[in-house]
Amino acid sequence: MKCPFCGNEMSEGTLTSGRYIQWKEINPETGKKQEYLLAKSYMSGAKMEGQLCTQCRKVILDIEQF
Repeated sequence: MKCPFCGNEMSEGTLTSGRYIQWKEINPETGKKQEYLLAKSYMSGAKMEGQLCTQCRKVILDIEQF
């Protein structure tokens, strides 16, 4: 896959973590915190498949549906 940011070839791989991978954000207008569960695993580390561009240091991940 070509990187949509710089056009170089991306490498396929996985992002691994503990039991959960979460995205956390704060709404700048309201100050409210929001969390999104991206991946989970009860027995081992959570894992997400995606693409990595080592040139511009961007990652594109496929998010599971629960």
